[in-house]
Amino acid sequence: MLPKTPRRFPSFRPRFNRGSSAPHTALFSLLALVLLLGGCVSNRKIVLLQDQEAFKPYESLVDKTWLANPPAFTIRPGDVLMVTVEHSQLVKDIVPQTTLKNMDLYRSIQHPYLIGHTVDKDGNIEVPELGKVNVLGKSIREAEQIVLAKAAEYFSDPVVKVVMLNFAISVVGEVNRPGRYPVYNNEINMLEGLAMANDMTVLADRSRIRVMRSREGANHLYHVDLNDQNVLSNPYFYLQPNDVVIVDPLKRRKFTGRDPGVVISLLTFLVSVVSVYATLNR
Repeated sequence: MLPKTPRRFPSFRPRFNRGSSAPHTALFSLLALVLLLGGCVSNRKIVLLQDQEAFKPYESLVDKTWLANPPAFTIRPGDVLMVTVEHSQLVKDIVPQTTLKNMDLYRSIQHPYLIGHTVDKDGNIEVPELGKVNVLGKSIREAEQIVLAKAAEYFSDPVVKVVMLNFAISVVGEVNRPGRYPVYNNEINMLEGLAMANDMTVLADRSRIRVMRSREGANHLYHVDLNDQNVLSNPYFYLQPNDVVIVDPLKRRKFTGRDPGVVISLLTFLVSVVSVYATLNR
């Protein structure tokens, strides 16, 4: 008897006609899927103030409280202060004074060094009708009390307001509107500063925000993680005058399609791959 030959089963390899576009479409879809999935960014890198210790979704919804820790910055030589003193002797001139204050407010925003009082090297400012007042090393509230005590020697029922005109922050990096912004809130935090720059982009690394601060002839660099909710108790969460907020990009960027050059380059690459594949399979 002749030995039995093994039975061969037909292979199930799909066959395509030469004119069929199925392999081209499949290859194009596969490449597009790989590129898109490879560039996605998880929500853990985008969502702010996350509960890093929560193991279940409902645990992150528990209300918590953090004590605010705003910086107690003080007045230094070169600062520009706007000092207003109101008293009962000015009641008869209330209309002219109101117009004058409106003009002063406008000029303080446009040109703070023209309307404000610059602190000299000894910490003094020259206040009209009061003379020299020393505010070196004092906070804004303490400076108001010092000027108020000085004004009480000359006027009845004085009301004093002191505003730092050179309080500004700079926001650069992965934000929608980088620039330098004036601040009239003495307790501005990081989120408020980023909101002034029209928020961060989707490419921003929210876990690695840097703050550059210049003090006493030295530059200091601090790191803040906005993905962690415990940042609310971080002293560097609050900004000080002339701070520079630096927003770094993610190492793994998300494909957003906003750059036409990127889209054109991607389409050119895919067309080239499909053309080579079609040529080799003729």
